[in-house]
Amino acid sequence: MPPQGLCILLLLEPQSQSDTTMALRLISYAGLSYQTLLNSKLIGLPLPPVLPVVLYSGRRRWRAPLDISGLLGDVPEDLRHYQPRMRYLLVHERELLKAAGLPDRNLAVLLFRMGSSQDIECWRGLLHTLIQVVREQPEHEELNRSLTIWLLHMAQRSAPPEEALPPVNTLQELDMMTAEKPGLWARQWLREGRREGRAEGLADLLLNMIQRRFGPVPDDVTQRIRAAQASQLETWSLNLLDAAVLDDVFRPGQ
Repeated sequence: MPPQGLCILLLLEPQSQSDTTMALRLISYAGLSYQTLLNSKLIGLPLPPVLPVVLYSGRRRWRAPLDISGLLGDVPEDLRHYQPRMRYLLVHERELLKAAGLPDRNLAVLLFRMGSSQDIECWRGLLHTLIQVVREQPEHEELNRSLTIWLLHMAQRSAPPEEALPPVNTLQELDMMTAEKPGLWARQWLREGRREGRAEGLADLLLNMIQRRFGPVPDDVTQRIRAAQASQLETWSLNLLDAAVLDDVFRPGQ
């Protein structure tokens, strides 16, 4: 049984694509969070345990190491006890949604479904359910505001600068905005899906070309390519035309 009043430092990191150095980033976030909370006297010693969670919404398989040890090279036996250790929990939202029996009124499940939906009417139906569930929570107002900020962030990150979403403060206002401007909201999801699909196709093509030119592709190279943006993949594909060795593909200005 866990002790009464257990405090946990929960780190949530949303990701739409695999990030090879995620384990390094999270161990840095944990240290900075501890230091900030200590300096502000919000926590004291002993420090509370930390739970780092990556919420992955991408379509491709997550390929990054789940532990900081996966980023280290060969470590001599005498030094192994001094190496940093921290593993993060990966929540693959799309894989989770494929499982049967998920509760329809669970807040996390609703957010995952909204993030993967590209149909505006389906999305609004999920939003209506979310509004009903939030009303049943004791921290209704704060939860309402926090979820609104989260959903706006998820949509705005894929919108061009000239197409900013109108500011809203509650889920109810968000519902009204999507009713008045459904096309603007739907384009955010459509744009995100097209970008991910294009990058995935370019990555597959580049990996096939490298294998045909240089033989089996090392795992670290595969991870790097799978995590890259479409523009970077296009540059590497052009570099491949003149590359004498595999490293030439990734050299700037090659």
